[in-house]
Amino acid sequence: MDMLTSSAFAVSAITAIVLLAAILTFSLFSGKLEFFKKDKIQTNDVIDTNLIKALKRFAGLRDVEVMGKTTLSFGGESFDFDAVLLSYYGTIAVKSCYQQGEVYGDIKEENWVSIAKDGKKTYFANPISQTNGSVKFFKELYNTEKVKFGASEAVVVFPAKNVELYAGKRADVYTLKSLEAKLASDKYQSDKGADIKAMKAALEKYTVK
Repeated sequence: MDMLTSSAFAVSAITAIVLLAAILTFSLFSGKLEFFKKDKIQTNDVIDTNLIKALKRFAGLRDVEVMGKTTLSFGGESFDFDAVLLSYYGTIAVKSCYQQGEVYGDIKEENWVSIAKDGKKTYFANPISQTNGSVKFFKELYNTEKVKFGASEAVVVFPAKNVELYAGKRADVYTLKSLEAKLASDKYQSDKGADIKAMKAALEKYTVK
């Protein structure tokens, strides 16, 4: 191997090493950046925005109408929801929780607990209890307005990026990612004859301004 060839080989080897080091550094930095991004505490406004963005992104590919924060009052009862999805399947009302970190709870427990990174525990009321009776509520409201409404459900979601959810399997409780997966299943793409436009008009009629 002559000197020119040796020099070219050496330059190529050095270039490859530098390039590899740059790739490894970028990967390590990106991983750390993503870790800190996920670990960062989010404000309630950011959580609200991310929830609606995710639901509208999902709805944009399907025949789904997304209503934002909605307070409904009908028949002497009232419910607060952070989003309401209307589709040919029916109505899916979403109750959002702001807790972050590790969240533990069970459908039968009166109180749940969230544990922050520093170990601080915060107890809060079982969020599922806040949706009890809402399915019957929607049914009676729609029947009163003579609306074809299909099925009705209410779910609880913890939309924060850094949440780790540990709830019983029977609990209709989700992270934002698992909620998107649920909604994308065949069940929620089925057509139960619900009238999206009429359902929205009925809900708006009983929305507290």
